[in-house]
Amino acid sequence: MKLSFNKKIQKISFIMSLLMSSIVFYSCSTKVDSQKVNFESESATQSEDLLLLDLSIKEEQKFGGVYIEKTTDEFNDFGFVYGDSVDVIFSNGYEALDIPYYSGYYAKTGEILLAAYPGYDYIDLCINNGDSLWERGKFKNTDTVNIKLRKRGKYKKNQDLLNIKYTNNREDYVSDEVFANFRNVKLGNIKENILYRGASPIDNGHKRASYANDLMQKANVKYDVDLSDTEKDFEKHFNAADFKSNYFKSLYMDNKVSVTPLSMNYKSSDFGKKVAKALIDMSKNEGPYYIHCVEGKDRTGFVLAVIEGLAGATYEEIVNDYMKTYENYYGVDKIKDKEKYNAIKENCIDDMLRFIADSDPYTGNGTIELEYLDWTNIMGRYLNKNGMSDEDIFNWYEKVTSDDYSDPD
Repeated sequence: MKLSFNKKIQKISFIMSLLMSSIVFYSCSTKVDSQKVNFESESATQSEDLLLLDLSIKEEQKFGGVYIEKTTDEFNDFGFVYGDSVDVIFSNGYEALDIPYYSGYYAKTGEILLAAYPGYDYIDLCINNGDSLWERGKFKNTDTVNIKLRKRGKYKKNQDLLNIKYTNNREDYVSDEVFANFRNVKLGNIKENILYRGASPIDNGHKRASYANDLMQKANVKYDVDLSDTEKDFEKHFNAADFKSNYFKSLYMDNKVSVTPLSMNYKSSDFGKKVAKALIDMSKNEGPYYIHCVEGKDRTGFVLAVIEGLAGATYEEIVNDYMKTYENYYGVDKIKDKEKYNAIKENCIDDMLRFIADSDPYTGNGTIELEYLDWTNIMGRYLNKNGMSDEDIFNWYEKVTSDDYSDPD
């Protein structure tokens, strides 16, 4: 059927008006529904046109990340999937493009990621084991952010390989010790029953504080090295409705707690100085000692690697003790989960040890394999560089080990 010219123009105008209305409606609904979205079809959640507009932000004050005010469930319900690549663009002009969205902190040290971590209020944009992104981006609480899906599943392989999770239910673990990641450290020349590590005995965010507290008391711990809490944190914990850690509180009231809150950036000079401070505090107090952050995993893992290496432990022993945490919390088995185990090892403890080794003048600038390095002298020089004198190290050795200490070369 032929249409007259005028009727053709009318029909084209009508179609264009419908298209424009659809565009306006989609744009407006995207902005409004960024706070609450309920997709009715599966195809919508698979679209690479996912876009959230004008989201509020605030500082994640513990480590300087950027909280984007969407809970994990809200963000995932919108259609984003772990392993996706996303673009994050702030109203002040700062951009983080083509970055991974992970269910944990699985990016390499120093890389930016968007993480949905259990226990955090909102999804967190941060530099993994790095400085404060909030400061780097010069953000203010009045800034907003847009998040767009860039490529579906670009980082899925890494997400699947490194994906680990644990529960906060005691009944899911074989013992109180495993649940609290609590264990005696007996490597190298460390004395029997003088040094323990594990989860926080005061921060009950993961429901482990009372268990760690009771195990500390059972081990007759005399001095606590807290790598997580500030003085303000102590006040908050002590006043919490579920506080049951009176043994820890008695140590704190008796000035038997080293208050040494570490950032996650173990490559910073401030971090190294605080590690040295923690060991100096130990050298001035009697053990047994308990060292912890919140989970007893990364910050604790770094400090224990320094201690173990200083006390003569081998590379393999240091790695095995670090990875024991992943067995306790996540059930990662060295044999059954070989690929995952090695990926975590290389991404975490190997990276920590390589950083320490590469900053040492006697390690061949990274050409010597980690298992062949002299960790006693490397850790001694690391501590010297960060403010721990030879006398301090001698005193620490006397308290913690059963052997004499020789000055680093």
